[in-house]
Amino acid sequence: MSDPKELIFQQDTWIRKTRRIPVNGDVLVKVGDSVRPETVVARGIVVNPEIRKVIVYGQLGIDPGDLEKYMLKDDGDEVKKDEVIAIHRSFFGRSTRVCRSPVDGTIEAVSGSSGSVLIRGKPIPVEAKAHIPGKVVEIVAGEGAIIECRGTFMHGVFGIGGETTGELAIPVSRSNDDLTSELISGEHKGKIIIGGSSATVDALRKAVNTGVNGIVVGGVGQRDLTDFLGYEIGLGITGKEEVGLTLIITERFGTHPMDERIFDLLRSSEGKRASIDGSTQIRTRILRPEIILPT
Repeated sequence: MSDPKELIFQQDTWIRKTRRIPVNGDVLVKVGDSVRPETVVARGIVVNPEIRKVIVYGQLGIDPGDLEKYMLKDDGDEVKKDEVIAIHRSFFGRSTRVCRSPVDGTIEAVSGSSGSVLIRGKPIPVEAKAHIPGKVVEIVAGEGAIIECRGTFMHGVFGIGGETTGELAIPVSRSNDDLTSELISGEHKGKIIIGGSSATVDALRKAVNTGVNGIVVGGVGQRDLTDFLGYEIGLGITGKEEVGLTLIITERFGTHPMDERIFDLLRSSEGKRASIDGSTQIRTRILRPEIILPT
C-alpha cells in the first residue's frame, strides 16, 4: 500500500467544520450558539436498509396462495422481534403452527405469490455532534450547521475509526520512541495517546481494553494493523471500523519517528482536549485523517 508523506500543518488558524445528518431532520442549534464537541447539532431518522424475507408458508405448512388467511399483520404494521405475525391452526385447533418476526421493524409487503413476508428493520436514529468546541456560524437548513473555532489543524497519512475527542496524553519521551503496552495504564482511559515511531499490536489491544479514545503515532506495521483489525484493510474509505478506538499515523506504515514539529506541538498541548477523525480515502488520498487542537 502506498503511503507518501505530505505534511499538512496549519497553526493558529480558523477551522470550520460542517456538521450535518444525511436526511432532513431537526436542527437543534442556532447561529451564535456556543457548542462543545459533544453538543448534538441535529437529529433525524433514516430508513433502515435491512429487509428480511420470511418464508411464512413453509413455517405454517400452507399453500403460498393462502397466506393472507393466516396473517395477523398487514402491510405497514409495526412488529417486535419474536412477535407472532401469522398462525395456522389445524385438526380442530389441536395443532398450531406460528411464524414469528425475526426482527423489530415494519411489515413491508405480504406476498401471496411467494408465500413470504418482507420486514424492514426499525428506522435508524442519526445525529450530528459538533465534534469541535466553537460557535455556530451558519445553519444548513434541515440538516445541520457549520461550526467555527480557532486552533491548529493537521493531517495524518492514514487512520481507522471515526471521530472522537479527549485530552492528550504523551507517555513516550521522544518522537522516535515506540508506544508499547507497558506505557499504557488506567490513567489513559478516555484520552488520546500520542506515541512516537510506532505502536505495537499489544499496545493497540491494551489501549482498547483500557478505554483509550484514540492513538496518534508516527507509524504502525501493516502486519500489526491486520492482526489488530482481524482482516487486511481494503482500498475503500476507512473510518467506520468498530475496533474500540481511533488510530492515526502521521508518517507511513512501519516504524517511523513522528515529525518533530508535530511531536513538539502535541507535547506542548498535553492535557488539552483534541478532536481527531481517522477517516481516510486510501486509494486517492482525497480524504485524510484529521487532528484538531482548538485554542
